[in-house]
Parts: sequence; structure tokens; C-alpha cells
Amino acid sequence: MPRCALVLRTLVLAGAGLLAACQQEPGFEERYEDATKRIEASSKAIDAQLTPLAPTTAPTGGEGVTTAPVR
Repeated sequence: MPRCALVLRTLVLAGAGLLAACQQEPGFEERYEDATKRIEASSKAIDAQLTPLAPTTAPTGGEGVTTAPVR
């Protein structure tokens, strides 16, 4: 076998190996699902931290009259 053909075959096989080793970037759907999961986990962690700080009874104003929420 000529030396040039051997070099060419080696280059083709090496190129094919490199292409096979490369991973395709995740698509929009996969990135969206990952981001959604991270946001939900973060939200639950924040809620868990804030829950002990939440008042157990509604605040009252004056003589037992509850105040209207501010909008």
C-alpha cells in the first residue's frame, strides 16, 4: 500500500473519531427543562428558609380588627 494512502486513511479515521467524540449541544427543550428544575429547586429552598419566619397569625390593627392588605 502506498504511504500516501496510509496517511490519508489515518487522517480520515482520526477525523471520524474526533467527530464521534464531540457531543452535540443540548437543544432548547433540554436547556428549558434543566433551567425549570433549577428554578423550582431554588424556589423550594427559599420557601423552606422563609417558612419559619412567616407569622402564624394574621396581624391585627388596634382592637382586634385586622388590617386590609396593601395593594
